[in-house]
Amino acid sequence: MDHDCIGILARQPNKSQYVCRAVRRLSNNIDEVSPADFPTKQLLAALHSRDDVSHYMKAQIVAEMTSLQTDS
Repeated sequence: MDHDCIGILARQPNKSQYVCRAVRRLSNNIDEVSPADFPTKQLLAALHSRDDVSHYMKAQIVAEMTSLQTDS
């Protein structure tokens, strides 16, 4: 396995699930991107940066991201 692929897998919490999903997508020629393909922290950061998200929701996102960092 290539070194860069090993690095990608090292960052995945569930390596087997990640590999299975990638193999299925490749075998079915699926090029679509699903939100399930991204880590939770990345999705939360993307939502936090949007202009159409309320200040209340942004505060909740910050609290959740803080919680995720302390759990890790």
